[in-house]
Amino acid sequence: MTRPNSAIVRADLTAYAFGLTQDIVAVRRIIDLLAPTVPTGGTSGLYNIFEDTQAFKAYAASVSRRAVGAQASAIEFLGSTANYNAAPSGLRISIDDFERAQAGGNTALLEQAKTRTLTVNCLVSHLSQVLSVIKAAVAATAGLGKWNEANVDPIAELNALIKAVWKSSGIVPNTIAMDFGAWCVLASNPKILARMPGADIAAVTPDRLKAMFVNPNIKIEIVETSVLAGGGLGNAGATIQGALGGSVLAFFNSPTATVYDPSFAKCFAPSASLFTEVYGYRQEPHLDWLENDWTSDVQVVSSKLCKRLDVVGAND
Repeated sequence: MTRPNSAIVRADLTAYAFGLTQDIVAVRRIIDLLAPTVPTGGTSGLYNIFEDTQAFKAYAASVSRRAVGAQASAIEFLGSTANYNAAPSGLRISIDDFERAQAGGNTALLEQAKTRTLTVNCLVSHLSQVLSVIKAAVAATAGLGKWNEANVDPIAELNALIKAVWKSSGIVPNTIAMDFGAWCVLASNPKILARMPGADIAAVTPDRLKAMFVNPNIKIEIVETSVLAGGGLGNAGATIQGALGGSVLAFFNSPTATVYDPSFAKCFAPSASLFTEVYGYRQEPHLDWLENDWTSDVQVVSSKLCKRLDVVGAND
């Protein structure tokens, strides 16, 4: 069923949903870290891609010196560009008349509960799309991630990823994102514990680990969000696992990404706010629907700006 012409924007539920996106900031923070939204004003256009050394060189080699009386040099699109084409996505949730009868006079609370469920699922769905694009573009580095073995040093492996990004692009990664399961394996690794002062009682924290990296200013983000893996709702074989599926990513992204800059991955969208309006409409004889739509195109701009490893035992 397509959304009918009678659908109206529910301003009250839109405001409530916007508040929820602040409330469930953890999911949104991961989305913005991995693929920051680039508002474009439209659904299609060009963006710079950085898949060879020449593209990074051209981006960094702008000459600002000009002769007296001469024009300033122009900054333009690189020779390496690609097209973004934002496409529609959407989810909806129903409210049965019987549910309203059960709620008695608390219809507003019922609608808010449905809106919360809708909003959370929209965010997780978008995060899943982001991760699918990233994992398709960036394969895990072979031979790494056996952090459950006592002779393996996770810090050495992560430093190797950071340095590999720098060597291939000239840009130092600013973020390490790891699944909660991967963090659990890292935090119990003997070589990590041995690095801690007072190792017998010391707690392993992201802030303490940062000082051990070749880039001590790097941000460490532990992804606590979980998703269904191996099938959707109703699939008896589906299991719960971390959103990153046990992966660890070392990458560079700008917090203010544009169509021009060398951020690793981006989400191109007409508006900076992906989830802007909750619609409501009636489907006779028994249902009201709440729907949230968004338009986006997630692209990996440079696979050279991200390295990945998969941690053994992260999903155990």
